[in-house]
Amino acid sequence: MKKLFSLAVFAVLVLIPVTAGLYVRFDDGKVWKAHKERFYFGNRPLFTSYDAFFFARYAREEIEGTYRPGKRDPLRFVPDNFLTDNITYPSTVPMESYVTAKLAKLFKTSIENVAYYLSPVLAVLFAVPFVLYFYRVGFPVAGFGGALLGCVSLLYLIRTSICRFDTDSLNLFFPFTAAYLLFETYKTESRKMRILLLIFSGITLQLFNWWYAHAGLILVIFLAYLVYILALKKLKPSKEDWLNLGLLFVFSNPLTIIHGIFGLYGNVYSYVYRYFHPAVEGGFPNVQMSIGELKHFNLKLLAETAAGNELILIVGFASFLFLLLKAWRQVILIVPVFLMGLLSFKGANRFSMYLSPFIGAGIGFLVDVLILIFKEKGFLGDLREKAAVVLFAVLLTPVFILSNDRSLKFVAFPKITPGLAATFSKLKELTPRNSWIWTWWDYGYAIQYYSNRGVFHDGGSQYSPKTYFVATTFSTASPKVAYNAILAVANLGASGIEKLLKEGKRAQEVRDAIFSGKFSKPLRNPVYWVFTSDEFGKFGWINYFGTWDFNLKRGRRGLLKPLKKCIVIENNVLNCDNLIFDLNRGEILVSQRKIPLKLLVYREKDGLKEKSYHKSGLILEFINDKNPKMAFLEDEQTYRSMFNQMYILRNYDRRYFELVLDWFPTSVVYKVKTSTNSPR
Repeated sequence: MKKLFSLAVFAVLVLIPVTAGLYVRFDDGKVWKAHKERFYFGNRPLFTSYDAFFFARYAREEIEGTYRPGKRDPLRFVPDNFLTDNITYPSTVPMESYVTAKLAKLFKTSIENVAYYLSPVLAVLFAVPFVLYFYRVGFPVAGFGGALLGCVSLLYLIRTSICRFDTDSLNLFFPFTAAYLLFETYKTESRKMRILLLIFSGITLQLFNWWYAHAGLILVIFLAYLVYILALKKLKPSKEDWLNLGLLFVFSNPLTIIHGIFGLYGNVYSYVYRYFHPAVEGGFPNVQMSIGELKHFNLKLLAETAAGNELILIVGFASFLFLLLKAWRQVILIVPVFLMGLLSFKGANRFSMYLSPFIGAGIGFLVDVLILIFKEKGFLGDLREKAAVVLFAVLLTPVFILSNDRSLKFVAFPKITPGLAATFSKLKELTPRNSWIWTWWDYGYAIQYYSNRGVFHDGGSQYSPKTYFVATTFSTASPKVAYNAILAVANLGASGIEKLLKEGKRAQEVRDAIFSGKFSKPLRNPVYWVFTSDEFGKFGWINYFGTWDFNLKRGRRGLLKPLKKCIVIENNVLNCDNLIFDLNRGEILVSQRKIPLKLLVYREKDGLKEKSYHKSGLILEFINDKNPKMAFLEDEQTYRSMFNQMYILRNYDRRYFELVLDWFPTSVVYKVKTSTNSPR
């Protein structure tokens, strides 16, 4: 009876977090099904992460039988994939892609339909080992609190929502499962059971490495087990202890542990060192400063996304530190995950998902201490103690859920619109199979997935100098410079640029040589320049990199302000987003200030029309040839840029480019001319 009651308590502690976690994820489905025109492309739901398209393509190729492990990947990082032997398929198809491919075949459905359910379901599984770990340590409410807060925290919800289809969904489950199994190795008296637990621990770590491909994390967990043994044996491990460590080393795959040394260095360099340095090797600007998930949060925002509010964050964090101090030998095995969470205080915001379970555990630990006090005073027997655990868990549930009301209100939105999905699918018809796509990196994976065409950079290869040169083509006022940059990068690749740098040329010298046309050789593959609607919001950063001053080590964001609604006040006087435009005098009235307009531009069906006002000032554009009609306020540099001229105005130099698709504002596609007679 006592054992059965314990199992019932454990089931309650697990089921509440799992149920709450599934609810906050799948309640978005009501909105998705009510507005399928925004969330679906055809009958397939759209992915809610950029990386999802990476795993989806490999899943599709696994289904088709075209996945080529260890061989050249023809779609990634052109032309370097053809110039070097470094751009290859993973030697083993990613676990997420493999599982999804098998499920899609089993249920005879699309990859997207599998992804809709897969990430949310996998995301809540960490609650089982987390609760079990703390249950065995003797702090059951701490395990419950961590599982519940982890499941409903906003950042973890965002990163494991429906159709997210990314590795975050099991990045808590595997390390917590391995930690629990390793913890039990010194709780059992049976040698056979200990070996069995070490085997399962090693398999778990191998699966984790297959899932996430970060061997450095496997190394850290292995080292945590070493510290665990040393702590238990007071720095005097026996031969059997060393044998246990050796067994874990073998079952975890020695090559993975050894590779983890280099992987750990790479992770620290990528997420910590390189983030705080303004330039990549060679002096080109560092694109990391523009990536939202790599920016550090302020305390208030961190609290909202990791814990719900600042009070829970501060109390929970302080309480967990006390728990760590009090029972560090018992919890040392989960400290590697805690250390990842600490990076959210000064590093990448994505790491706050690793912090949430420990904040919740800290709050739960306070309850455990209270229960222990009552038990020591004789107020609680064994059964009453377990009843108290359930009671306090039930009472904590509304506290954590209501403090995370943003999670209840959150609706996951796709990273791509149906129109853009249609554009990338259309590229299959518009372009030859060996074509390469020139565009900003965010949709690199999506283009590979929908169009099966090669891209110059994507979400896993955006840190090379190629990204800088892509940005320059958007920001330059010269179609000739843009053309020369495209031809040079298509021929040199990042490897060619890096070779020039190793020869002693400075980044600015390389840029000037490329802009001058020194490397503008004929294209070996057709190249298509794709402009997409997401770039309206990203243009500030793109322009920042594209206008980089190598002496000052900064660029300029430029002004590109879409004006959502314009109302006629009187003759030629408009109110656009609370800005008053007097088109008679060429002035903008803002808070009793008058800002001059230099130029008024209309894009009509029969071409461009202009009206000049002053020698300097801002520029107002009206795009009237498409629905919906649009208006933009710009500074002169933005107005002259290829982004504005070729995308918004569709005003291009026919010597260098050919318009092949005009779905403005969703997308505009140009073919880069390949004639050897094209002027430099």
